[in-house]
Amino acid sequence: MQTPLHHHRPARAGFALLITLTFTAVMLTVFASMFYWVSSNAKVTTRNNLFNESEYAAESAEENILTTMMRDFTYSSLSSSVGTYNTLMPPTNGWPLNFQFSDTNGNTAYTATVTISPYSWAVLTGQYSGLTGYAQFCQVASTATPLNQGVNLSATVYQSAQFALVPVFQFAVFYNMDLEISPGGPMNINGKVWSNGNIWSSPSATLTYYDTVDASESIYYVRNPNDPQANGSSNNVVYNITLNNPLQNVDSLTMPIGISTNNDPTNVMSILYPPPSTYAPPNYSAAYGSNGIVYLENAADLIISNNANGLATAKGTNITVYYQNPNTSQDIQLVPGDLPLATNVTQLGPFKTTNTVYAYSFVTNSSFWDYRESDTVQSVDINVGKLNAWLTNATARGGQQYNTLSSSGSTSEGHGINSIYVYNNVPLTTSQLPAVRMVNGAQLPNSGLTVVTPQPMYVLGYYNVQTNGTAANASANTTNTAYTVPASLMADAVTILSSNWSDSYNSSTPIGSRNPTADTVNAAMLVGILPSVTVNGTKEFSGGLENYLRLLENWSSATTLTYNGSEVAMFTSQYATNFWQSPGVYYNVPTRNWGFDNNFKNYSKLPPLTPQFKAISRFNWKAW
Repeated sequence: MQTPLHHHRPARAGFALLITLTFTAVMLTVFASMFYWVSSNAKVTTRNNLFNESEYAAESAEENILTTMMRDFTYSSLSSSVGTYNTLMPPTNGWPLNFQFSDTNGNTAYTATVTISPYSWAVLTGQYSGLTGYAQFCQVASTATPLNQGVNLSATVYQSAQFALVPVFQFAVFYNMDLEISPGGPMNINGKVWSNGNIWSSPSATLTYYDTVDASESIYYVRNPNDPQANGSSNNVVYNITLNNPLQNVDSLTMPIGISTNNDPTNVMSILYPPPSTYAPPNYSAAYGSNGIVYLENAADLIISNNANGLATAKGTNITVYYQNPNTSQDIQLVPGDLPLATNVTQLGPFKTTNTVYAYSFVTNSSFWDYRESDTVQSVDINVGKLNAWLTNATARGGQQYNTLSSSGSTSEGHGINSIYVYNNVPLTTSQLPAVRMVNGAQLPNSGLTVVTPQPMYVLGYYNVQTNGTAANASANTTNTAYTVPASLMADAVTILSSNWSDSYNSSTPIGSRNPTADTVNAAMLVGILPSVTVNGTKEFSGGLENYLRLLENWSSATTLTYNGSEVAMFTSQYATNFWQSPGVYYNVPTRNWGFDNNFKNYSKLPPLTPQFKAISRFNWKAW
């Protein structure tokens, strides 16, 4: 019997369905995962965007507060109260979201946490690193929280800043215009150098910088194109510091004058002139305010002036001296003369009256010839030795009473008389130059001395060469300033006359007959210069830094001129306007022993009335 064979066909339709269902399940899982990822990523993106919006809002609040502080500081001073700033709201018009601002403790009564430190002498930060100044450290931190977004994604932004008053005399050299320096002999500069313009130098001998050099524009190793001695590039410039030095295109340093922040030399020059009526007596509150006190006449202890006929033959009877102290009831008071000149007897009927004419022992008039300006100088002379004697004179006509008002009691300014402002009213003509001259200045008052005038100034003989605090050494030409006192001279220009100078020299006295003796001057200086220019096709050279101190005598390598201080040029001279001429015309070149006075790095040893720049540094920006 045969058994039939049966063939079974597989259930192909069921298998295909299973595969399809499996694939669909996998795809659904993938799609679900992708959807979850997309959804989650969208949420993360939304949260990130919301946090970023909060961060921008917090930064807006912080910036609004900080820029207000910067404005206040630049034009006047920071408010002493943080309440002036920590409630300031940023402008929110047009914002897509609304925010609640608070300090870092969540207190919504404040827009930010603001801290302002008191002024202290500090090393500066940022661009001004390496400088020191009277600085306030400030911190601003604002928190912004979005409203009605269903989630609290607040952000906090923090910024710190340093607001500093930078004394100008801590620079070895500071020019508010182009600095030109191309000495014929080796020259070392042992302090900081700064130019608010270009620096031009092509020295024929080695010029060595031992500290940092900064220029707001460019640094060139050729002479100024307006210099008639223009030559090729020089490789005689050496920088002792090579890390990030020198620097070009840095922000300029600005000296605010009144309510202006214009650094134009003409504007800066106004600090030497009598203040505008807005800041002048009898408006004493403005004169002694932060904007008025930058005009140095308002800040000086003594104010000296004369009549327009202030010639040498007037013997000082045309001179007046005022004592100024904002802590006294009179603010400014006339100082009586202490030097009797003549006695007159007048008779009215049977009565006779004796009148004594007084002048001042420490101020008089003089006249001499200036070979560079080709003018007769009509000078107000300040005899520093006699000023010292007057300051210790306890009689009714002596100066001790004023010195005591300045240094003690409720009227104290924290120092003895240490500053003088002089305005010479003799008219400037084509043949006559009004000026101020410092004489007998080897030893200055113990509190130091700053002398300010808008006119040219001359220094006769040794100046500020104390060697043991009480006695003066008139023989050593040294850069040791351990015993000098803080001193500065601010004027249209400064000319050095050695002790051998004679006022009998006239326009016919040849240079070979004007032989100097070695001299030393220890004082910071703020003056005007004549920048190199081309006039009617003729190039006129400024003389460069090497001729910053003007000379009129037959100096030579055998006679040394020692100078320790700070050389600041802020504007174009308005009185002493004849350009520099090469040696042999009205002077010859000394051996220059010049250096920066490192005392000026110590705020307690800065000269009285030292002008200050305002500098702002921002750092430590953070967000969380």
